[in-house]
Amino acid sequence: MRNSPTSTDVVIENLITATLGEESSAREKHVYREALRGLVRLAKSEQVVEIKSSVRKLTGALEAASARRRAKAVLLAQRLPGLLDQAQQQFEFK
Repeated sequence: MRNSPTSTDVVIENLITATLGEESSAREKHVYREALRGLVRLAKSEQVVEIKSSVRKLTGALEAASARRRAKAVLLAQRLPGLLDQAQQQFEFK
């Protein structure tokens, strides 16, 4: 177990006291405490999923932009010999 209570533990204890009062049984406090801890764990896991989704969207957008640049470069490289031939013909004497 932890040595010192975290801020989450302090908030949970304050919620228990405010909701159940001082006269509630140890069992009531325990059940409520564990339910709140479960909600905290759920919120943390949802936050991690959301962060991962955002990172995936951002890196996917960067990968898509990079793929578009590569495709443009390939298309330009394929057209380049024809463009160079046309430019060369402008300078040839006929």
